[in-house]
Amino acid sequence: MLVISPKSNSFPIPSTPFETEVIEFCQSWNAGNEWFEFHTSGSTGHPKAIRIHRDQMLHSAQLTGQWLGLQAGNTALLCLPVKFIGGAMVLVRALVWDLELVIIEPSNQPEIPTDFSFHLTSLVPPQLQYILQNESLCLSFQQAKGVLVGGAAISIDIENLAKQQVFPIYLTYGMTETVSHIAYRPISLEIDEYLRPLPGVELKLNQDACLCIKSSVTSNAWIETNDVAELREDQSFRILGRKDFIINSGGMKLMPSLVEKHIQAYFFENGLSNRSFVAGIPDKLYGQIAVLFIESQVNLALDAPLRQYLLRHLSSKQIPKLIIYLPNFLFNSNGKLDNLKTVALYLQSISKESSAHDKF
Repeated sequence: MLVISPKSNSFPIPSTPFETEVIEFCQSWNAGNEWFEFHTSGSTGHPKAIRIHRDQMLHSAQLTGQWLGLQAGNTALLCLPVKFIGGAMVLVRALVWDLELVIIEPSNQPEIPTDFSFHLTSLVPPQLQYILQNESLCLSFQQAKGVLVGGAAISIDIENLAKQQVFPIYLTYGMTETVSHIAYRPISLEIDEYLRPLPGVELKLNQDACLCIKSSVTSNAWIETNDVAELREDQSFRILGRKDFIINSGGMKLMPSLVEKHIQAYFFENGLSNRSFVAGIPDKLYGQIAVLFIESQVNLALDAPLRQYLLRHLSSKQIPKLIIYLPNFLFNSNGKLDNLKTVALYLQSISKESSAHDKF
C-alpha cells in the first residue's frame, strides 16, 4: 500500500512496478504532458491503443467531481491498472481535485485497508462483489460520495448486495473513447433501471439503434458505439446489448443480453454462481442458433428446469437451443470475459473432433 498526494508532486519511493507506474503518470501530468496513451479493453476484439488529450481527461474529472461533490482533502482508493482509462481517471480526479490517494495492487480481491474512510473509488464488478460480501470492508466506504463500478455488466447477485448498503454505489457507462464514464445508474439507496447522462453529455441513436455520444470529453465530436440502446426523451437510457453479439436465427434477431438477464435470475434463485453467456454458433438450417455457454466442470442437468423457467418470461424462439458446458472461459488482458474467443475456441475444438472422427 502507498499513500500519496498526487498534486504535490512529492512522492515516496515506490516498492512495486504498479506503484512506479502510478507515480510516473502523476509526474507526467504535473509536468504538463498533453497526450496520454491507453489501451481499450478488447471486449469485442484485440485491444487497441488510443491517445487521449489532457483537456479531455480534465473535463471528465471535472464532470465527475461536480456530480459527486468532491472536495480537496477527500480520500480516493486506486486499485485498477492505470494503463486502462478506468484506473488512470482515478488518478486524474485525485490530481484535479487535490485528493489524498491510497494505492493498492489491482486484484479481484483487493486488500482494502480498514483504517481509511474512502470518499471515492472505481471498481470492476468482481472487486465490488468481493467488498460487498465482506461487511468489514464495507465500513471503509460509509462516508463515500461515490463507489463507481464499470467495465462490464453486473450480476443480479451484485445488484441485490448493493441494495443493502447505505452508501452510494453507481453502475457507470463509458469507454476509453469517452474518457471513462459519461453516464451512471444508482444501484444502492436510490434504485433506477436507466442510466442518466452526466451534465453536458448529448445522446442520440444512429440508424442501427446504437448509442452515439457527444460532450466536452469527446472534444464535442459525435462518437458512435456498438451498443444497441433504448433512449428516452429525458436522455436516460439502457443498453440492450452489443450490435456485434446479435444472433440472426432463421431471420429472427435475438439479443443475448435480454435472455441472459432471465438466466441470471434463475441462477440466483437456485443458488448457482456459475458464469454464463448466450452466443450464436453456425447452423446449416437457421444460419445461427442461440447457445447458452456455462462455465462448469460437470453437466448441471439444467435443460428442462431452465427451459420451463424461461418460457414464463420469453417466447420459445428466444430460448437457447443448446447448453454447452465448458471447464473454463477465456478472459482478455483487462480481466473481462472474452465471449468471442471462448466461442471460437469451442468451435475449433469440435471441428478438430469431427476431423479426427472422419479419419476412422
